[in-house]
Amino acid sequence: MGTEIQNAEHVETIVPPPRIISGLQFHLHRLKILRRALKLAYRSYPTLADTRAALRGLRAVIRENDRIRHIRKATLVNGRFFPLMSFPGGVSPAHDVFILNELHRAVPIPGRTPGLLLMILAMTKKCSLQCEHCFEWDQLNGKEQLTVTDLLHIIKKFQDRGVAQIELSGGEPLNRFDDLLEILDKSDTSASDFWILSSGYRLTAEKAQLLKNVGLTGVSISLDHWDAAEHDRFRGMKGSFEWARAAVRHARAAGMVTGLSLTPVKSFCTKEHLFKFAELARSWGVHFIRILEPRAVGHFEGQDVELNTAELAVIESFARTMQLDARYRQYPIIDYYGAYQRAVGCSGAGERYLYVDTEGDYHACPFCRNKCGSAVHNSIEEGIKAMQAACGCHAFKTV
Repeated sequence: MGTEIQNAEHVETIVPPPRIISGLQFHLHRLKILRRALKLAYRSYPTLADTRAALRGLRAVIRENDRIRHIRKATLVNGRFFPLMSFPGGVSPAHDVFILNELHRAVPIPGRTPGLLLMILAMTKKCSLQCEHCFEWDQLNGKEQLTVTDLLHIIKKFQDRGVAQIELSGGEPLNRFDDLLEILDKSDTSASDFWILSSGYRLTAEKAQLLKNVGLTGVSISLDHWDAAEHDRFRGMKGSFEWARAAVRHARAAGMVTGLSLTPVKSFCTKEHLFKFAELARSWGVHFIRILEPRAVGHFEGQDVELNTAELAVIESFARTMQLDARYRQYPIIDYYGAYQRAVGCSGAGERYLYVDTEGDYHACPFCRNKCGSAVHNSIEEGIKAMQAACGCHAFKTV
């Protein structure tokens, strides 16, 4: 094992471990994906010239992501290939939506409306935690505005337009567990991958299995420190570390893709902290670590929380090592979008993804807050136009 990894506290082994592939296996599965893209392209365009141009555009996007996000390994779950947590697993109808959307971006497909990679939908205001970084801080535990009918209407609107992945957040989505089951049961969970973004609050083995049975693809559990006491302090709730661990265990046992979502504050941006977190994530058996940089919004508004150049360099070095170094082939895959945003730009504001808040309003993303119309009453096109008029992403060039 490399010198960067230290023994972390509170580790446990989950059997069987996640299946992480790299090298020849990775490339063979990638080849299946590319073959599928080729078939979809030939079916979608009236001329060979358009087909070739669209495929060149798709290959350019793949190469760009591979280079910046260091995509050299993937996980196989239920026979599906997941190189990133924020991409739907292939081969599948949801992944077909993703491919068609990317082809359409390169060369418009006759009769097709531009779709999205991802829609994040905050389905509840309810949450028991008091997290230091919460971006919905001013809305928490207020009166719910979105009914199940509203949520289903929003989801159908996005699925009709073509959205590859839907992430249900809050608040804490598990606080509306019965509604969550109904929403998944009545939505097309094959046309889009569905995830919940959760603290793990009361995700029992029974609840995890029920969610899997109605089509949930994955669970992203927020974990902000490898040390239980520090995580509980950051979350404002004693015991929140333990319920995160239990949630991962139950989601894995139910056969779902699992990830840990980390927001590394300035004091956490050291090699020691990051590699201890990776060791913990591996011992818990998760497939992914998603890194979200802190932004001065919500509960962090007005605070000096955004990472400086040196801190970002530490995270980028960590991500590169975890993805490329042979010593870490069997460690969780790092999904770190921040490096891509700085190198290329941000695909929020309806370019590839957007956010719908607990009031049902469109935003460029969870961190770029500017209400741009109602997802219940206004069309997606109207929302995207309003986001573009508001300059898209507030921190990066929108691409």
